[in-house]
Amino acid sequence: MKVLVTGASGFIGHCLSEKLRQEGYNLVAAVRNVKKLKDIKNLFSEVRVVDFRKKDTIKNVTRDVDSVIHLAAHFKFHTEWRLLYETNFLGTKHLVEDAAKHKVEKFIYTSSTEAIGPVENIPATEDTPCNPSYDYGKSKLITEQYLKEKMKEGFPATIIRPTGVYGPRDKYVSYQTIKAINNGKLSFLPGKGDKYIQFTYVEDVVQGFVKALENEKSTGETYIISSDDYYTYKEAFQVIASILKVKPPEKTIPVWLATFIVGIIEYINRLKGVEDFVMHRSVVRDMQTNRVYSNEKAKKELGYKPLYNLRKGMQKTIQWYRQRNLL
Repeated sequence: MKVLVTGASGFIGHCLSEKLRQEGYNLVAAVRNVKKLKDIKNLFSEVRVVDFRKKDTIKNVTRDVDSVIHLAAHFKFHTEWRLLYETNFLGTKHLVEDAAKHKVEKFIYTSSTEAIGPVENIPATEDTPCNPSYDYGKSKLITEQYLKEKMKEGFPATIIRPTGVYGPRDKYVSYQTIKAINNGKLSFLPGKGDKYIQFTYVEDVVQGFVKALENEKSTGETYIISSDDYYTYKEAFQVIASILKVKPPEKTIPVWLATFIVGIIEYINRLKGVEDFVMHRSVVRDMQTNRVYSNEKAKKELGYKPLYNLRKGMQKTIQWYRQRNLL
């Protein structure tokens, strides 16, 4: 089978491409910057250059492939809506149109549990009403809604919703959180730190994609891909700190005070042009909500079976960062 992987040079794309090649798939990469493929360029029989904000570059990118796994996205929680809309929604829409023209047999779209957002009753399922708190999640949700309309017309799509993903090569949410704990910058907990959070190791997420690709019955369906375990923020930070061998953030302060302190840091970072995911008032806000999602549907219908809990995955992840002097 010939598979087009968009965003192949990214965090998940790198790991997924390695796995698919090991499984014997003929891979075509669709990336904006060929140089970012670096040491995995040899995994692909062809590399196609595409910018998902430029419609003309998407034309015929899905030619002569059997399946598409669409990972490419503008993945930022604190950014302009215009960039999210143009890349995540319009870029996907144009890719779907191209895939339909070329009669692609399967189109796997990478959404996110951020399309669901925070939930009152855990764990959320694929049927939980969506209420995304970030514009990133909103961009994923409107793209899902568009895809579901196309599915009704017969377009062969599958929607995958991973939770927060961590692992080697990530340089955004999990890495910045780990670094903040390691450096002592994340030294207090807003509120009680008793709300629940869930992260999934990248190899388990990749397993979910491969299972969906290989299962004909996945077409037309939406699947949450998550770990089996979840933790309070306080517990998760303790796990990470214990692996780093540093003191975990245990002191709790009122939410209003945390919002004030982080707001000052956020303002200074903005003046300096520094992007620090952890030091945002929205993160303080979201630490007062639950983000836990059920993988039961993926287990039952795809045979998905996560292999990593947080400690096991974080041990491998932190080792990778340390080997490269990133911590």
